[in-house]
This record gives sequence, C-alpha cells and structure tokens, in this order.
Amino acid sequence: MRSISTGLHIVPKRLASGETRWHVYAWRNGPPIYTQDGKKPAITPELLALAYAEKRQRGPSDRFDNVIDAYRASPEFAAKADTTKREYRLRLDQISDRFGKVPIRFFNGHEIRREIVAWRNEMADTPRAADRCVGMLSTVLNWAMDNADIFENRAAGIGHLHQTNRADKVWEERHWQAVAKAPPHIHRVLALGSLTGLRLGDLLALTWEMVGRDYIALTTAKTGGEAVIPLYPELRKALGKRGKGVILRNLAGEPWTTDGFQSSWRNHRPAGFDRHFHDLRGTFITRLAVAGFNDGEIANVIGWTAKRVAAIRAKYVDRVRVAKERAARLRKPVNRKKKMVPVEGLEPPT
Repeated sequence: MRSISTGLHIVPKRLASGETRWHVYAWRNGPPIYTQDGKKPAITPELLALAYAEKRQRGPSDRFDNVIDAYRASPEFAAKADTTKREYRLRLDQISDRFGKVPIRFFNGHEIRREIVAWRNEMADTPRAADRCVGMLSTVLNWAMDNADIFENRAAGIGHLHQTNRADKVWEERHWQAVAKAPPHIHRVLALGSLTGLRLGDLLALTWEMVGRDYIALTTAKTGGEAVIPLYPELRKALGKRGKGVILRNLAGEPWTTDGFQSSWRNHRPAGFDRHFHDLRGTFITRLAVAGFNDGEIANVIGWTAKRVAAIRAKYVDRVRVAKERAARLRKPVNRKKKMVPVEGLEPPT
C-alpha cells in the first residue's frame, strides 16, 4: 500500500485470475472513489476532484485542508510543469501538516499571520525551504481569494530568511576551462545555457521548430512568458547544423530529462567547482547588460516583465563587471555608423 502526496490512497489487490485490481480511496481509510484492473491508475484532475467532493461531503467543510485539496484539483495546478508540480506537492503536504485542520475563517483574521511567521521561523535551519513553504502558502491563498471563502492573503509580503546575491557568480574563462573535458553532450547543454539564458527545463525542451531565421521564440514553462532570443553569430555556431525535434540529447541520442541531466552533471562536475547551472542565466543577463540592452529589451529576450528584470538585476547582474566592460569598450575605436560597439556578436536592438 502506498500513500502519495496528492492525498489519494491507492491499493492493489491480486484477483483469483492473477490480474491486479487497483482500488483508489479519497484518502487513507477514506471512501473508495475508483477501481481499475490491470495497469495502475494515473492520478488525474478528475480523480482529485472526486476525492475533494468526498471530503466536502464527509469531512469538516471549514478546514483549510479543503482549500488545499481544491487547489490540487484546480486547472491552475494542472497547468504547471511536472517539475513544478512535484515541488508544489511537497510544500502543500507541509502546509497541510501545519494548517490543514485550521478553520478556513481563521485565515481572514490578523492573528494567522503571526502563526505563519512562527512556522517560517521554526524552519530557520533550512531558510530556502522555509521561504518556499511560505511562498506556496501565499500562492494557495491568492488562488483561494477567487475560489474559496478567503478575502485576504495573510502570507503576502512576509520576508525571506534566505538572502541570495549571486551577481558576481558569472561563469568566467577559468570555469569553462574546468569543464572543457566534460562529455560533448553535457558541454553542449552548458554552452547553450550560457548563450540563451534559458532555465534548464526550457533549454532541454528547446526544439528546432522554435528556431527561426533571426531568433529563437518560445513560451517559458515557469512563468508562461514569451522569450525571444536573437540568433547572434556565436549562438548560431553553437546550435550547429539544423535538425528536427529536440535539439539537446543525451549520450543515447534521446532527449534529456531534467533529472537525467542534473544527475549526469553532478557526476562530471569538477571537484571544488564554485558555479551552478543557474548562474549561466545571470551570466547571460550580465552579457546583455554589457551590450547595452535596457530592462525592457532584456525582458523581451528572456521572457520576464521589465519590472522583474529591474528587481533581478541586483541579484544576478554584476554591476562592477558591466562598468568595467563598458569602460574597456570606450577605449576601443567606435564604428560611427552604429551607436554602440557590438559585444561578441551581440548588439542591442535598434
């Protein structure tokens, strides 16, 4: 028997015929909601909706667990990427453990905010996880304001315990030298990550059909923003000969999975290496800033809003590096036909 993070309880039973019959219960020791022979049933929004309906009928209707279950069964949750869903389910379970039995009406009072802050502080030894839990609760409360009897998000604006500033963590020549001997199928992912600024999931899902004549265009999985990356010479060269389907593939010639690449990268990452894959994103954004792109132009390239770019500059853009690079460019002869000297083949929009 196995309990899963959706709250459903799925139990196999061997029949006299030798076949397996799967019984799905709304929760452990809860009522049965579905039966299937043969293959284990997939967890679908329809099953989650059935479980939620049972909970509303049989359990206390004013518990916050009902809001959590409704969010799990919502179209908004279903639309998330698989990796995001896994993370969300973990955090939703943690929220349920702490606040699941709390009456919904308490979330409209001022006192609950102190409880949320206290919960966050109890996880201070893992500050990043603490912040993600509070962020997940805030997401649920925002959703509940439109779908449940909650009128204000009491988790909104709670400060973070984990403070990150990786502005100076760009990949430098020494880092590329350190990974020079990585297998080609891994090195290519790193190279294209630095030349596109895409998150790992979006990068691994990149297909040749997204590559146009002058730019790469895609909708990012995390935010749903439209990223439009200009095809400058260095990026064209790294992409190589045009093919079909997914661009980046593993040693077996199959499309990478996020978990598969991360596992391979861990195995080939040099000892003492002090950069993360995500730092390639900051490296690319710094490069755009050096090339003279403003916040709005950077937002169009990477699929963010201009407001988010302005906020993220302080976190990921090395301002000292930008200033030094621009100072060096001022010492070079300027092409009078252009307003700015191109940086490694990348020019700001005109």
